[in-house]
Amino acid sequence: MGETPDRGGAGALARVRTGDIVSLRCASREAVVADVSPHYVSVLWPWSEVDPDSLMQWNGVRAIPRTPDAPDWRNEPFRVTSSGESLERKDVCEVGIPEMVAYVVHVAEFSDPLDVGWLPRPRIYVSLVAHGVQISPSAEEIGFTLDPDGDEQIQAELVYRPYAFLQDGDEVADCEGRVWKYSAPWNWVAFDNGSGEFPLWPLQLICRSGGQGLQAAEAVARATSSGAHGDEVAHWLESAGVVDLPKLPPPALSEDLSY
Repeated sequence: MGETPDRGGAGALARVRTGDIVSLRCASREAVVADVSPHYVSVLWPWSEVDPDSLMQWNGVRAIPRTPDAPDWRNEPFRVTSSGESLERKDVCEVGIPEMVAYVVHVAEFSDPLDVGWLPRPRIYVSLVAHGVQISPSAEEIGFTLDPDGDEQIQAELVYRPYAFLQDGDEVADCEGRVWKYSAPWNWVAFDNGSGEFPLWPLQLICRSGGQGLQAAEAVARATSSGAHGDEVAHWLESAGVVDLPKLPPPALSEDLSY
């Protein structure tokens, strides 16, 4: 993933990294109602087409929660956006993602496109959790997954990236001369195996991708000339709307790929 993702646009979601907080939206599109229940509206998905060579046998239908009482209301970003409470089979409604904020908990890249039942087959899946939703340590399924290259025209914009001035795998020296390795979003390992969970600012970039660029080193020094690790964490918690840092990545993706 790149160091500085696009601020917005359909491609921005493909350049996020774990821990990023993003705003999301998807323009609504008309969809035919396949079924209606008290908590869900099932629609013929207006974007993806059924993969004829898939082993998943997806039927082209996706269930969208219609009330906050639905069990996965916070784990499904798409909503029926058209007005009107009464919907019946064969009615036409509109489906999209109203603007929302979510935080990235995992980015999965596949060497071969993943067989999920529809086309296009995804090469990347970004797993996210909605703003304000705290991940339970025992949770096996959380949040939702999005395909940055899917047919849904999802617009994304970076809200906050912890340690935005560092890349995954950077090695830095802290103000005490200890050398640390950084892993996004906020994880640190000291080379001396000493005490402490994070380096003390200011930081000096020692190595990035096997080298050390002067411009990058200056950016790190400038960014850490004031503040501390705790400030990065506190800003993230506030932006994500949660109390405790979640353990990332989660044990499993939330989306049922079989549909």
